[in-house]
Amino acid sequence: MRNKITKKLLLYFLIIVLANSLISSGIFVVLGQKVYMDAYKEYLARRAEDIAQAISDNMGIFADAAEEETTTPGRGKKQGGKNNPNAHVQQKYIDWMDQVLEGKVWLIYKEDKIFQRGNSDIALSYDDLTDYEKAAIDKAFEGNTVTSESFDNIFDKGTLSAVAPLKDSDGSIYGAILIHEDIAIARRFIDSAFYVLMVSGLVGIFIVLIMIIIFVRKFIRPINRIDSAAKVMIDGDYQVRTGVNQDDEIGDLAKNMDELAVRLERGRKESENIDRMRNDFISSMSHELKTPVTVMKASLEGLVSGIIPESEIENYHKILYEEIGVLDRLVMDLMELNAVRNKSFPMNFKEEDLISVLKDAARSQRVLADKKGVEILLNIEDSYYMFSCDYTRLRQMFITVINNGIKYSDADEQVIIRQFRDRNFIKIQVINKGNAIDSKDKEHIFEAFYRGKNTSEKGFGLGLAIAKEIANRHAIHLHVFSESERETVFEFVLQ
Repeated sequence: MRNKITKKLLLYFLIIVLANSLISSGIFVVLGQKVYMDAYKEYLARRAEDIAQAISDNMGIFADAAEEETTTPGRGKKQGGKNNPNAHVQQKYIDWMDQVLEGKVWLIYKEDKIFQRGNSDIALSYDDLTDYEKAAIDKAFEGNTVTSESFDNIFDKGTLSAVAPLKDSDGSIYGAILIHEDIAIARRFIDSAFYVLMVSGLVGIFIVLIMIIIFVRKFIRPINRIDSAAKVMIDGDYQVRTGVNQDDEIGDLAKNMDELAVRLERGRKESENIDRMRNDFISSMSHELKTPVTVMKASLEGLVSGIIPESEIENYHKILYEEIGVLDRLVMDLMELNAVRNKSFPMNFKEEDLISVLKDAARSQRVLADKKGVEILLNIEDSYYMFSCDYTRLRQMFITVINNGIKYSDADEQVIIRQFRDRNFIKIQVINKGNAIDSKDKEHIFEAFYRGKNTSEKGFGLGLAIAKEIANRHAIHLHVFSESERETVFEFVLQ
């Protein structure tokens, strides 16, 4: 599992990173190229305007230089526009600019469309230009500075051109300045930028990949712990815990897994307890049934065989009747225990006075107490306490515990019934003095068919089990403890 998830996460993250890198690079190349070319065009247009402005601003300086040149023998001049008296002056400036710009400057006269070039070996003619090239020059004649990539045919390579209007001292346009720049320079810059982008992108992807691996491992670690815990639980060990404590969905999954382990362990213990109780029940039932069944069988065999004297037949009938009564009580107790254990078994809950129920139960046991010489002493704190209960079942619960206290009390002792408040709880205690319940017996005293090892009382050990179930149905906590070697306390706790 861990390899599959790790590989999937790595693949998904890698795809996302690569896709993002490719998309980002593509957008950068497209937009970067456009932005750079727009900026380069703007830069070239400003250069053309600056050259045109410089020609106008420095006309006087170059006029002096031109006059000196014309008076020097053996010096010639290049021809410009025939109607422009400043052509020679401008030619001097263009020659100088050409030296700086490596032969990329032309002057075009508006009137006769004649090109005046600098040191460039390429001669231009207006008539040889394409419609796009003529349109760019005509816009300059109208006073606009324009850039164009349409002059490629002149240089047999990609170029970027700028055309700026050339104005006289009075502001009238008499021509235009045309400059060219090898577009390969811009391309090389873009290619270099793309190369830098690709290198930085690859380095970034490598770094991101390392980070992804670290992240995936950290992400997978708690899942692996949960998986390991689940495998241990499959083998039947519910003591294992994930050890994951984080505030997210994986943390919630780990908490649920730990809670599942707790409940499975609790269920396992309950199942073991149920199995033990079932085995104990079968063993106890076998034991309880064995004696009356054996007696009844022997009695019936004697009666059927005719070996019983006539004078003893009536006694045998009494024996059979008594043993049938024993079996009947056992069956009835079992049915009652099963009924109160069944959550669907209906109980008639009403608001009743708990104190009245307790006093009624104590009153019903006075005959048995008097017969044994035991005094029932009531120590009641509240005059009344309203409680939602099934009166008959709650009375039965108290009678069972009080009866048990009378049975196991020494003669001439007291069975004390106390009711008092302890913080937010109502407590009822049934206290008897005699041999205290053994500590080992306390753990099982409320189990069906369980009877203390030191008891000599007859019974099936179902009474306290029934009382416990009735208490549970009323949300009453019933437990037993000893405060001394001769004192046993059954305590009911109500909230």
